Amino acid sequence: MSGFRVAYVGNCKPSHSTETHLARTLTQMGHTVVRLQEDDLTPAGLTQGLQRMDRPDMFLFTRTWGRTVTGDHLSWLRALGIPSVSYHLDLYVPLQRNGGIGTDPFWNTDFVFTPDGDPRSEAEFTRRGINHRHILPGVVADECYIADGVHPTRDVIFVGSGPGYHSEWGYRGELLRWLGATYGPRFRHYGGRGQAIRGYGLNRLYASAKVIVGDSLVPGFTHEGYCSDRRYETPGRGGFMVHPRIGGLDDGFQDGVNTALYTFGDFAGLRDQIDYYLTHDEERELVRRDGHEHVKAHHTYTHRLSRMLDVLREEGALP
Repeated sequence: MSGFRVAYVGNCKPSHSTETHLARTLTQMGHTVVRLQEDDLTPAGLTQGLQRMDRPDMFLFTRTWGRTVTGDHLSWLRALGIPSVSYHLDLYVPLQRNGGIGTDPFWNTDFVFTPDGDPRSEAEFTRRGINHRHILPGVVADECYIADGVHPTRDVIFVGSGPGYHSEWGYRGELLRWLGATYGPRFRHYGGRGQAIRGYGLNRLYASAKVIVGDSLVPGFTHEGYCSDRRYETPGRGGFMVHPRIGGLDDGFQDGVNTALYTFGDFAGLRDQIDYYLTHDEERELVRRDGHEHVKAHHTYTHRLSRMLDVLREEGALP
């Protein structure tokens, strides 16, 4: 069977965006993707773009601005029997910025895929009539590699936004302050103040560090089944990461085998993990390599989108 024709509304301008990675992955899987840049289109412009495609097999939507896709578009797609699919990496239900759950068209497509697998969130999705499916983040397969010729020269790093990341997640600032106070000049923070590092440069940065400290938005330390994409991006791009334990994730990571884990808020335990792996180079390298191979074998966007398409087939939305 030939590939599907996919109309994809989202932000494909940045080379590192989720939409760019998903569109590229679908193309590599043999499908045809027409990228419809969300902020360049009015609702009328989107209608024209969809009509020019002459009945795509699937409509895919990753929302950023929320001014383009309307309920009328979704009704038109349903009348033609074209499945509509929302896909996002963000957490919404437990946050103040809950993305217009139940009202915004993003949540009213036929299928909504997000990484939020907490039972309380699932109950909220069900209550609002949202056909939600849990799908974890990943890393784009063609950037899942260990950079050649890079040796670890940095001891401890953190990559990502700094304090103020989310009002509901003061832990990020607490973690960064603790790392700075504990490791002094041996600790470096990258990616703060909008200075994001992407692509090949990120792979090289991860390979240059002995230990990368991870974080994930877990409100109250109790929200289950959701994690930041760094859980897969970091080892997938060749980094050794110490990451917090998160309930409800069954993704094959094992402490001391292909990752290193610590308990949220247990800074003594975090220091034990960091210090151990800073001084056990061979063991750290084994864990790093096994973590990378695990992600490459199970957690790329090729795996995620294959699962998404399987769900649509199982539900009769695609042949």
